[in-house]
Amino acid sequence: MKGLNLNYSDRLWTKSYTLILIINLFVYIAFYLLVPTLPAFAKQIGGSNLQASLVVSGFSISSLICRAVTGYLADKVDRKPLLVIGLFILALCTLSYMFLPISAVIVVRILQGVGWGMSSTAIAAVVSEMVPGKLRGEGMGYYSLSMIISMSLAPIIAIMVMNNYKFNVVAVFSIILVGVAILVLQLLTVPHNKVQRLGHKKGNVIVLRDLFEKRALFPSFLCFLLVIPLCGIMSYIMLYGQEIKLSNIWVYFIGHVSMILVTRSFVGKLFDRKGHAVVIIPGAISMIIGLIILSYVHSVTTLVISSLFYGFGYGAVQPSLQAWAINRSPVERIGAANGTFLSSMDLSFTIGSIVLSLVAGIKSYALMYRFSDIFMVLFILVYGFGLLKEKKNAIHKEDLLENVS
Repeated sequence: MKGLNLNYSDRLWTKSYTLILIINLFVYIAFYLLVPTLPAFAKQIGGSNLQASLVVSGFSISSLICRAVTGYLADKVDRKPLLVIGLFILALCTLSYMFLPISAVIVVRILQGVGWGMSSTAIAAVVSEMVPGKLRGEGMGYYSLSMIISMSLAPIIAIMVMNNYKFNVVAVFSIILVGVAILVLQLLTVPHNKVQRLGHKKGNVIVLRDLFEKRALFPSFLCFLLVIPLCGIMSYIMLYGQEIKLSNIWVYFIGHVSMILVTRSFVGKLFDRKGHAVVIIPGAISMIIGLIILSYVHSVTTLVISSLFYGFGYGAVQPSLQAWAINRSPVERIGAANGTFLSSMDLSFTIGSIVLSLVAGIKSYALMYRFSDIFMVLFILVYGFGLLKEKKNAIHKEDLLENVS
């Protein structure tokens, strides 16, 4: 079953694949418009620093839990209803922020984490099933590209809009994007699940091991380490700009997304032809260089150089890890594999935002970026250990086959 391909086309760029990428782009932009602005809005309506942080942490925890459940359900039921329900929760929660006091905003933000976990995990499961197995690296690369473009451009748009208008305008823009995604979804034919999980016990009873795909755990742990430095960039680079007195720090995201666009032309194909090692190791080294340069930035020139190194590395490594996680997993557990992988990103943002903010508070944001490089060094060490283990297992299997023959 692991090698079975349920896709009804061997082509990557089908109508359905194009539409799901458009939906994913709109949904991620809608979500990331709120990331830098909602905590600031919480303080504007009378919230304390603690309450503003709860807006972030509460959301991450509920999203983390919901991803696991949705990943399991995506393997058992039709995915389109899960996606629609998640998008409606996302939009309704965003609408309510404009009318609620801070205490209610925190509660609704936790509920919005459920909507985000449902919608983003369901989209990932749909994409994974649409992509032909032999084009997994390329197909998941373009899916990840739509995510990364959103993460890079949405904060720029959100901060500019909020500086010139107010949070309500950001919220309305986010709601409109989700509404467009729901309309586009009506044009999409989502294949019904034809594969049920083998060996499922006790009818429809869900047990904890069903919520996570164990074969995806190693790439997911690597993604956890990978995303901690990204959390420092997404959450604190504007404050870093204030620290080094660089007002146009947002230029970083332009260089970041530009290099990611460049990597898409070859990284996915290289993954499919040569495997993950030739992509992941150079990408991780490039990210380390980018973070070091970022920690010493004092001009736009060095800022752009750091963003190019980091953007190249992240654009190569993150999609490769996700494709690897799916390739390692049985086809009937694709939803759970995606849920496991995306949950690692939520957990990374939750822990990373706390740890890195403590480091920045002790010394500076520059030191924080140097400190975050420790996680990338650890990433390379863990990944290298995993490669050696895989090689030893492969040699052991070859020896067993030779002895049997």
